[in-house]
Amino acid sequence: MTDSSRQSPTVGPVRTCVGCRERGPRSGLVRLVADRTVAAHAVVVDVTASAPGRGAWVHAHPDCLDRAVSRRAIGRALRIEAPAEVSRVQEWFARNVRTTPSIIEQESGSEADGHPMSTQR
Repeated sequence: MTDSSRQSPTVGPVRTCVGCRERGPRSGLVRLVADRTVAAHAVVVDVTASAPGRGAWVHAHPDCLDRAVSRRAIGRALRIEAPAEVSRVQEWFARNVRTTPSIIEQESGSEADGHPMSTQR
């Protein structure tokens, strides 16, 4: 058996989160880039994931961002010599990322109204 046959099939590009170091689909991660216009090398969220230059990827979960900040992994991934200033990224996460799963995510197999999913009603 070859190595490629043991790996699970992936759909689309795969990236590694700099916070938890787990690999995941690009669509499930947020790209961070260095804002080189600011002298302090502020880090910003690349919403379109198409800004030029190096990017650091992190899961859209506050724990992964906190872990990446505490490990100083964002600055290393972006190759920033000065410490990375991530206050704008933290503000973006506070506004755009849910910290608690919704009812639908908590109860698998349920519709939004709480009833089990069924094709026969």
